[in-house]
Amino acid sequence: MKQNDIRTIEKKIGYEFKDKELLEHAFTHASASSLATKNYQSLEFLGDSILDFVVAKRLMEINPDAHEGTLTKNRAAIVSKEPLADEIDRLDLAKFLIVGKGESLESITSQAKVKSDIFESIIGAIYLDGKSIANCEKFVLAKLADYFSGNNKHVNTHDFKTELNEFASRHELIVEYALISTSGKPHEPIFDMVVKINGLDAGKGEGKSKKEAEQNAAREALEHIKK
Repeated sequence: MKQNDIRTIEKKIGYEFKDKELLEHAFTHASASSLATKNYQSLEFLGDSILDFVVAKRLMEINPDAHEGTLTKNRAAIVSKEPLADEIDRLDLAKFLIVGKGESLESITSQAKVKSDIFESIIGAIYLDGKSIANCEKFVLAKLADYFSGNNKHVNTHDFKTELNEFASRHELIVEYALISTSGKPHEPIFDMVVKINGLDAGKGEGKSKKEAEQNAAREALEHIKK
């Protein structure tokens, strides 16, 4: 890897490597070398575990009262391949991937899985170079900031059904949803749902799908509860 490329990558990720070979390791595809000590697969494995920890820690910090189910769902959304691949695209880093002779860089880097692997391998390389989770945390939180704030399409931080279910679980209540009616055109139906808590109507909602109507009913129920 050229020195100019290394400096460019370091600037983009916000971390300067002491061991430049680790950075090259993080950008070496298995088609270029089948050795675990040469391609990024082992670094990706390490980075995946660190990413899970960093994201879980941050989600608990910003929402300490959240139930395990909500935390698990939000973490899964953030660490999935689409958000990580999107960030590699935003940073324009895929072009630096080292691939085997005769392989098409464009074809390989068109895969979201490959780009998400690069993101995770960078984390693994940062950890081994600096021997510090803090360095990894700084990278992850800086690059995935929008996902923690909810300002991104991949993360839905307003899952009213889950929130209502968690409330009901804590208070040993039974939550049930029922269809009240269906209206509108056959190809554009509108569903009206009611959510019952221990058999009593707690909220109503409508939507273009039953799931959307249930979410709106749960939201109304939560509004009543919070009052």
